[in-house]
Amino acid sequence: MFPRTSVKFLRLAQQPIRNLHHGRVPSARLFTGREPTFTLESLTNRELIRVHGSEVVPFLQGLVTNDVSRIESANGPASIYAHFLNKGGRVLFDTIIYRTNRPDTLLVECDREASSDLRRHLRLYRVRRRIDIDSVDDEYTTWVILNPKTAPPTAASLNKDIFVAPDPRLRALGTRILVPADMSTTQLGKCLSTFGTAGNPTAESNYQLLRYKLGVGEGSQELPPGKCFPLEANADYLNGVSFQKGCYIGQELTARIHHSGVVRKRYMPVRLTSQLDAGSPHEVTSVAGAKVGQIFGSVRSHGVGLLRFEKALNGPQLIVDGEHCFADRPEWWPEDMSGKHRHAMVE
Repeated sequence: MFPRTSVKFLRLAQQPIRNLHHGRVPSARLFTGREPTFTLESLTNRELIRVHGSEVVPFLQGLVTNDVSRIESANGPASIYAHFLNKGGRVLFDTIIYRTNRPDTLLVECDREASSDLRRHLRLYRVRRRIDIDSVDDEYTTWVILNPKTAPPTAASLNKDIFVAPDPRLRALGTRILVPADMSTTQLGKCLSTFGTAGNPTAESNYQLLRYKLGVGEGSQELPPGKCFPLEANADYLNGVSFQKGCYIGQELTARIHHSGVVRKRYMPVRLTSQLDAGSPHEVTSVAGAKVGQIFGSVRSHGVGLLRFEKALNGPQLIVDGEHCFADRPEWWPEDMSGKHRHAMVE
């Protein structure tokens, strides 16, 4: 559990504050000087949506896979990971939900390209509730701290306007920080100076590559809407689904899959022997030509794909675009996948 942290309440009136990043990685180096003790990266492909209203918790509780009420608890987490599903139980949007210092306001982080669709989805289901749903892209930006050589910073150790929360999925995915959009990179660096020296992401050390090495899909390109179930996206292993909470859209099939144990495909890391073209998914087959799955994202020699994991792990040589590739079993998967989950691996 994390200590109760706070965010400066995001203004309800939309102010024309300049977004310093606005979907682009700054071309200049962020920090120079001393040897970096951690990597600081702006997640320009992520956007924040403010959901505000007296019924915000029960409203989101009926829409996402995780238990939003945990955020209300005094000892609850600062953020939770969750999926929005369609009526057929398939993933529409992946999200991290953050609490603020206002019990009637939550922040919903999502893929930038899916932001307008998610806001439309939220407005469709608010019905008569007095819920305000707005992008706060011009107010706050999302960053991540990776590979710290010391303990990650806490909210108490930083500027009160910066929100800090360990990634709720995996410790290895670093620490999320939400930063006022009008805070310059120099000011941000000074805020973090008591924690250590920030370094820029590199080709060998960046958030996307880390996710691919871990086998964690994120965003509308890697988790195409309506193409997979939350357990196939490892929501059960990534602290993204509650099997004790009440009903939500897509809950019935999610619970049925969980209790039956029949999960034949999961997102996994893939090692590549040749670089893949960006864009559309790439089909993965066995050497004999049997379909194994698809790779939805790749960078350099690493990718993430939704694969039939029994075939992928028992037949180490796979083929994508005519070249060999290899699937790895994520280290963060449970040690024991026997019992009811074991028979799902045979088909």
